[in-house]
Amino acid sequence: MDPFYDDAKQIAELESLRSKLQQLRDSFLPFLQATDPRFPFTASWPEILNKFNILVARYVSLNRVLSENHLSALRKMVLHPQEPVGTDQEQQVLAVLLRTKLVPEVEKAQEVLIREAETCYAAGVTQALQERFVGSGPPAEELKLWKVTLVKYRSQTIALLPCLFSFKESLQSKAEAHDAVCLSAEQSLEKHLDQYRPQLKLRIVDEAEVRAAAAEPPPQLSPARAAGLLKEATTDLERLMRFVSSGTAG
Repeated sequence: MDPFYDDAKQIAELESLRSKLQQLRDSFLPFLQATDPRFPFTASWPEILNKFNILVARYVSLNRVLSENHLSALRKMVLHPQEPVGTDQEQQVLAVLLRTKLVPEVEKAQEVLIREAETCYAAGVTQALQERFVGSGPPAEELKLWKVTLVKYRSQTIALLPCLFSFKESLQSKAEAHDAVCLSAEQSLEKHLDQYRPQLKLRIVDEAEVRAAAAEPPPQLSPARAAGLLKEATTDLERLMRFVSSGTAG
């Protein structure tokens, strides 16, 4: 028996290569299904990107294994296809189908067919127009009626143009006035914010300080001290109410 088959290292290398090939093959189908428009479920862009990243990672891993110099097992192998190789003519079918320029004979035949189709179409249109005019009476009367109708519509359109221009100018002036009011309001708001921002910040209560004060036990006060604190709190409350209602503290 060939000692190649008894070499466990070479067999392990081939098994690793076969598993990476199988992983790469398995990652092709989910990516193709996600990008196929006939697929019943619409895949999101992150899902498609994830499948593509998996495909690229497995390809890079396989390419890294193939590019390593210590993979000596592949140098000793000869691959035999499962199916017989086709003829040279069969192998050149894809190259012929991918040609960007037609064969000269086919190109000339295509031009002849296009000219014949255009000639037949023009002849058919001319014949249809002649049959219509013959069946509907003298074409001069019909053309005269069309001309009168077109002149009428043209005069109506010309009469409507001043109204349309006036309406456009009115809308434009209203839009400019609206923009001016919005700009003035924005400037006024910015001015008042800059002026009253320090006073507005004084109204903001620090919740952390309130919770800390509520958590502390109340100190033991004497009756005289408690009456004094109650009076100060009442005065502060009155000042706060006057500030909220009028914006000034007395």
